[in-house]
Amino acid sequence: MHRLFSIGKDRRVFEYDVYKSTQEKLIVLRHFLIEQEALPSACLWYPDSKEGLLLTANTQYKMKTWNPSAQSSRKTCLGPTYGGEITKMKELPCPNREDQYLVYQTSKKVIGLIKLPLDGNPNKTMGLIAHPNDITDFCPSPDGKFLFTCGGDDLSVMMWSIDLNPVELAIEMGGREIEPFVNLIEGGREGQIF
Repeated sequence: MHRLFSIGKDRRVFEYDVYKSTQEKLIVLRHFLIEQEALPSACLWYPDSKEGLLLTANTQYKMKTWNPSAQSSRKTCLGPTYGGEITKMKELPCPNREDQYLVYQTSKKVIGLIKLPLDGNPNKTMGLIAHPNDITDFCPSPDGKFLFTCGGDDLSVMMWSIDLNPVELAIEMGGREIEPFVNLIEGGREGQIF
C-alpha cells in the first residue's frame, strides 16, 4: 500500500489518497496538527516501523514519531542541535548490518548521521560542514558507503566516504543509561548554582 504525506508551515501533516487522486487533483484523506509553536521542517517514513510511523523534525531541534492513522505522537526526542534545523532526512542503506542510520542535512551547510532508534542521546548523532553555503540535496549510495551532496551557489558536487565507527565509538565512550543525558543539564550532574 502506497501512502503520501506532506508537512507545512501550517503545522499540519496531510495524508493524500494516492489511488483516487489524479494529475489535476490530490484528494486529502486526513490532516492533523503536529506542532503548536515550532514549524515542522522535515518528514520521513520511520524505517522498519511495524506500526507505520512518521518521523518529523522541527525548528526547535526536536524529532517526533507519529502514528498517522491514530493521529497521535509516540515519542519526542532531542535532535542534532548544530547547523540549524534539519531540512531533509533519508534512510542510510546498511546492508549486512543490523544497525540503522539516518542521513540528514540542515539549513546551514551541515550533513550528518543519526543512529536509530531515536532516544535523544546526543552521542548518537554527528554532523560536519559539507559546503561553504547551502546544500541543495544529498543522496547515499545503495551500499551505504558514500554520500553525494550538491551545493547551491558553490556549484559543486561532493562525494563523502561514510564511516560509522566514530559514531559507535562516541556512543560507547558517552556512557550508558542516563549518563549521556546528564551532560545536557546546565551545570552537569550537580546543576547550576545561583
